[in-house]
Amino acid sequence: MTAMNRGSAPVRVTLAHECQLVNAGLAALMAPYAARVRVVPSPGGIPAQDVDLTLHDTLADVHDLPGQPAPTIAHDGRLVTWSWNARPELVELALAHGASGVLSKQLPAARLVAAFESIHRGRQVVDLGDRPATVGVPAVRRVLTPREGEVIAMITQGMTNQAIAQEACISINSLKSYIRSAYRKMGVDSRSQAVLWGVRHGYVGSTAVDQGAGLTA
Repeated sequence: MTAMNRGSAPVRVTLAHECQLVNAGLAALMAPYAARVRVVPSPGGIPAQDVDLTLHDTLADVHDLPGQPAPTIAHDGRLVTWSWNARPELVELALAHGASGVLSKQLPAARLVAAFESIHRGRQVVDLGDRPATVGVPAVRRVLTPREGEVIAMITQGMTNQAIAQEACISINSLKSYIRSAYRKMGVDSRSQAVLWGVRHGYVGSTAVDQGAGLTA
């Protein structure tokens, strides 16, 4: 397996079971970010070795719950579900079967890069793209204040505390107070639990992207 820390080297990403066209498309999409992400070819759909992340569409044929995702493949680094079928109700299924993150194929390049970097640093990231509000979410969202909800949405996307504080224009200490308060109301005590809570309650979609490493809660 690949070492967790490559210093300032770009995150090495490969695709599993994707055609040449998809490989070329992702490589072209990531080309402007060559200093941060490198797409390693996977001829014949066989994922490359010695990489940090392997992208696999484990949800391609899952239509309803309960469902069975695609079998876990042999891979290096962390396994990431990358799918057009990325839906809130399927996130836990993917994570339970070994995925370190769930990303929509509709994500723009900047958000993909941010997600890749966050997952490589060990964060669990769920970014399903810009989605309409989920039915019933407004009532659930009254559990948190608007600011707490904003913070949880950004945590769900894998953003660091430093990036969240910059985006929300608050200090790190204030941010940690919001996180502690939100966690208490949500009944969670870890970032990964907060991510799942955020997905279940509609805190997914459009927030700012993570631009660098920072502090953790």
